[in-house]
Amino acid sequence: MTTMLKTQKITIQELKAQLANRIADYGIASGVGAGGTLEISLAAGVTRTFKAHWTGFRLTYQRRTIVLKATLKDGSFWSEGYISPDQPSYVIAFRRKPHKSRGTGAERPDDKFSSPQALETSRAITAERVQAGLVADEETIRYEDFDDPQEAIDEFFNYTSFYCLRAVEMEWSQFGYVTDPSIRWDDMAVDARVSPDLAKIEEGLKRSDIMWVSVDADPGGRPVACWFLYTKDKRLFVLSGEPEQRIPYAADARRAHVITRWKGRDATMVEFDAKVRAITAADREEFEQIAQQLVAKRQSVRGNAADTIQSWMRDAVILELLPEA
Repeated sequence: MTTMLKTQKITIQELKAQLANRIADYGIASGVGAGGTLEISLAAGVTRTFKAHWTGFRLTYQRRTIVLKATLKDGSFWSEGYISPDQPSYVIAFRRKPHKSRGTGAERPDDKFSSPQALETSRAITAERVQAGLVADEETIRYEDFDDPQEAIDEFFNYTSFYCLRAVEMEWSQFGYVTDPSIRWDDMAVDARVSPDLAKIEEGLKRSDIMWVSVDADPGGRPVACWFLYTKDKRLFVLSGEPEQRIPYAADARRAHVITRWKGRDATMVEFDAKVRAITAADREEFEQIAQQLVAKRQSVRGNAADTIQSWMRDAVILELLPEA
């Protein structure tokens, strides 16, 4: 007999709380922003059609769904999120005017087989249809569906950053946010920075393959991609000193900023600040004890473990990162 485990459904209120945390994390102020605006609403019976790779898509959400739209002030780029606890959520990035190299704006390079006259006619017809309201003046850059609505919220901010803001060298802090009365936002604390969610941090560490670390001692504040060790007793360690992994000024660090990455994706899982405790060869017993766990975690080690640990004791420092609540 097979026993099915029931998973607790994520509520709209929990999704609103996560969204409030992300707004605080990215420093988005209330009101219309100088660079763009994030609009937040809650609706049922939502339908959205769009075209990607010559294929039309229609999204339909009958039940209550959080609708997000982040639009640059000039309307050149925007992103949309349809966050539902009842069915797969969607995140989509758009731009208004396709790059010239994309010809008529198609997502396949078929235009190279067309004559200049045919392309000019195609653009004219498209312009007429846009002006008449028959088709939307938009090009889909990227879209993805997510079974986990909490993941979809994080990916909405990642997609907007990567596909929209980066294109015009803009930051989220230049955005503002406005809420529709339907979302009932009054109970959300977003104007003051929300404390990091330690449960979310732990989830991010368990589901990440690498993380980016920058330390306060580094004048350049350069983030370094690092493999790391997260132990069963919830301690977090990172090694600095290998040729492939050197965190500048690691031994002098007192604080760090950490960004975790989804496994196999170039996308942020969660980010947080941490206190730093440096462990050097002067703390020989503790260094060796942690190094043994690190070397077991290391995917590619040259030579045997003992030689590797001795090399680390000469050239490396171990940082314990303590997430701040």
